[in-house]
Amino acid sequence: MRRVKTAALTALSVAGICAGIVFLQNKLTALSLETPVSGSMAYVPQSEKIKPWLLGFHTAIADYLWIRTTIYFGGQLQGNRQFPYLMHMIDIVTRLNPRFYPAYEFGGLMYSKICNNPKASIIMLQRGVCENMEKKWKLYFYLGMLYHEYYGDNASAALYIAIAAQLPGAQSLKLARLAASLYEKADKESQDTGFLSLLYSASENPEVRRFLFDKLNAQAPLQSVY
Repeated sequence: MRRVKTAALTALSVAGICAGIVFLQNKLTALSLETPVSGSMAYVPQSEKIKPWLLGFHTAIADYLWIRTTIYFGGQLQGNRQFPYLMHMIDIVTRLNPRFYPAYEFGGLMYSKICNNPKASIIMLQRGVCENMEKKWKLYFYLGMLYHEYYGDNASAALYIAIAAQLPGAQSLKLARLAASLYEKADKESQDTGFLSLLYSASENPEVRRFLFDKLNAQAPLQSVY
């Protein structure tokens, strides 16, 4: 029963992100269009509303735009290092092909590092985790590190990294250790073991459960079930 309950809590946290997907899409578009698109960017659609006119070739168009995006980024990086159209270009790529992982990862990292806009990075990553794709755990990991690095929000960082630890392909034990460390840094030293208990109950990895059991047992004796 406890396992079902904690798994449900984790699912609710993920569902909470996905529930606002339309809001996040519109919010990122608003951010990306703060700079008017010049004539040199005429090949970049202004909206995903052109999809019906692409006759099913929207993923191919997204691939083409992605190539153009990387060329644009490389040229600006070697030039004046100004990227006024980068956000809009990646936004359109992910709208035309919502499961295109490289664009989410690139935008999630570069918006904060290159465009000095961690807010846009978070929105892009939150959109990405709502899609069914491989390497999703990395997007959760990047989200956690963004909250930690730019906002000092260790509680949110720990939550996202804890979710990443449960996903296929993740280095579960390392991520669980990082999540536990961030959780301890958060202002939650008042014997609140709820987060660690959630991660312990949800994990199916024996090493992760053993590590978390020791952490929890140091705060309050538990009955080992791993």
